[in-house]
Amino acid sequence: MKVKFKVFGASFDPSDSITKIAIKRKYIEDLAFKRPSKHNLYLDAYEAFIKESKILDNPIFEKVGKFPVESWLRAKPDVEDAIFLDPLEFRTFLDTNGCKEYMELMTKFIEDKIFPDYPLMIGADHSLTGGVLKALAKKYGPQNISIIILDGHFDAIPTDLRLGLANYSKEHKDEIQIVFPEMIDSIVDGPEIPNTYNCGTFLKYLVDNKIIYPENMIVYGCLDYPDENYRKIEDDNVKKYVDLYLSFEKKGSKFIPYSKNYDQMNQKFKDTINEIETPYLYISIDVDVGALNSILAARFMDFIGVDEKCLIDISKIINNFLLSSETKLIGMDIMEIEIFFINAELKSGKKDKTISIMDNFLQLIPESYKQL
Repeated sequence: MKVKFKVFGASFDPSDSITKIAIKRKYIEDLAFKRPSKHNLYLDAYEAFIKESKILDNPIFEKVGKFPVESWLRAKPDVEDAIFLDPLEFRTFLDTNGCKEYMELMTKFIEDKIFPDYPLMIGADHSLTGGVLKALAKKYGPQNISIIILDGHFDAIPTDLRLGLANYSKEHKDEIQIVFPEMIDSIVDGPEIPNTYNCGTFLKYLVDNKIIYPENMIVYGCLDYPDENYRKIEDDNVKKYVDLYLSFEKKGSKFIPYSKNYDQMNQKFKDTINEIETPYLYISIDVDVGALNSILAARFMDFIGVDEKCLIDISKIINNFLLSSETKLIGMDIMEIEIFFINAELKSGKKDKTISIMDNFLQLIPESYKQL
């Protein structure tokens, strides 16, 4: 059977961030009043990659269009849905497990539109990765799939623990760096925060429901890994966060936390992936792993991630592993892309390189299957 990777877009963006909603409103106003805007070039990340990627023209890739998403939940809504662009609307969607509903729809999409080929998803909210992995786990068996996740955050922390740590860090900013600043001003209706399935918790759901095995998970570049300073803090909010995070390590998950010593990070990563023994591999990339450094088009940019060379080196390490092992790549996604900042250029002269850097990872696909 000829190998095919079916490329599709997933412009699902249910963030309740006041700043992000304001950007969407401005976009809709420009459309409604027919104002010229630099943001009108592409509707979503899928369109941008299809147009600008130097890799996706390879015949191993088949473009199959977009996963259906309601307009108001897209990165760029339709003009007539401006009425829904309110933080409370998005908060209600998130708190009633809307992301889980879309995750289930994604599973069906993969089964109906992608199989028997392999998925390549390009999009926004990382929670949709759960739907892809659920479909793959049903097809290949969770015990047979290793997952490499490049991400500035570990997306397995319940929302209340994140918010508790965010508030503690704000109150003790002289003691530790403020973390998850976008959560501090979140709208919280009532004394309790629903712990729903979302982009910050989806990995915990997948592990808890045995869709993926924690011992088969490698997380690279996480800046929220609790170091020794966090582990010494006696505050209950911090302790709960640390204990939950480290419980995954006890279950066998491997972390390569962010470090300014990129060579050391990448050597640890190399050693870790060379221990993979499963027949299949899935790669999931949250572009904020390089946020504010090599990548300017990330939805969350609360930390400074790794640089361009570091990411390119990581792609080479993965490539060498795939070429020298029996493990087969069965899917990939590139997520958390902020379409409004694709190809952005700062006043300092720094330019967004999201697409060109991600091409190094897309190249893994034709490279690892060139012999077929």
